[in-house]
Amino acid sequence: MALPTFDLDIASLRAGLTAASRGYTPDDVREIVLTILLGKNYRRITEKATRLEISVFMSWLLDLCHRAVIQFGEDWLERLQEVCARRGTGPEAKWLRVWLMGLALKTTHNLGIAVRDYPTYLQQIKLESDAVLNLQPHQTSLELRTEGTSPITLSGGDSAWLLQIAGAAVLTLRGSKKSSVGKLLEKAIARACLTALGLKENEHFNLNLAADEEVEREIDAEVNTRRGRVRMDVALIGTGNQEVSEDKLSRVGRNGIVIVDKLGPKSKVPGNASKNGVELIIIQNNLLLSALYNHLSPLMPASATLKEPPTNELELREMLKNLPDSAFMVPTEATI
Repeated sequence: MALPTFDLDIASLRAGLTAASRGYTPDDVREIVLTILLGKNYRRITEKATRLEISVFMSWLLDLCHRAVIQFGEDWLERLQEVCARRGTGPEAKWLRVWLMGLALKTTHNLGIAVRDYPTYLQQIKLESDAVLNLQPHQTSLELRTEGTSPITLSGGDSAWLLQIAGAAVLTLRGSKKSSVGKLLEKAIARACLTALGLKENEHFNLNLAADEEVEREIDAEVNTRRGRVRMDVALIGTGNQEVSEDKLSRVGRNGIVIVDKLGPKSKVPGNASKNGVELIIIQNNLLLSALYNHLSPLMPASATLKEPPTNELELREMLKNLPDSAFMVPTEATI
């Protein structure tokens, strides 16, 4: 029997992510850039990106589940997973298909669950969960309400499972390096740093370069120099995943620039950067802009004179204050 039409409403999700990216005002970005230039902990500020993205996804999940229960009844989990399996539904549906099993993406890979086994696995673990919950002396139910839609009270088992779905989504979003708003923020940092050195966007540098025959994945910026285009990527990843920093080295190529916030004590990234002719700039001691200036100065044409940046905190703050708001705008095209 053909599955009835069901709208995953991906457009609303993407619109929400785009709106979340606008949650950073130029003053917010200005403060983030200053914190980074001073080598201080910027993560309490940039945490906003992840929180906003999670909020958008949670709203989307609640609406989807509410509509699915109304349309499919008791079989809403299985039917919704079938909808996600349709061709052309996009990456968001692939993520949701896994979350419906109460699993984060990485957990699914670790467990070795093949895509063809998703329906069987979901049915099995949901039955096991319901059996355990039925033994509990008290069960609490959630009521879903959406304006213009009939309210629905979930069973105790489905209520607990909805929380598992939400938890799996949060784990995925926090553990993934694909945070769309976070990526856009890295591009905004690249723009602010290059502007602070006196370069003009779309003349001396460009942002958000798509993959091409030379580079398989997009990069944050490219600077036009006497030796051609120099690629630049920002990696605000901490010490947790050094493979990401390694990947950045291959993206930018020789004379390219990779800006990282932290490296582990045993990291091979510095040695590999030196071997491949990549300028690796670690954010520390007020010297990020100076390191960027020292690397680019010999490469720039006569028509693009760089401004030597200060290293004193008060002078750095004054320099950023005098830059136009346009230097701190976050791009709005949010994608998963």
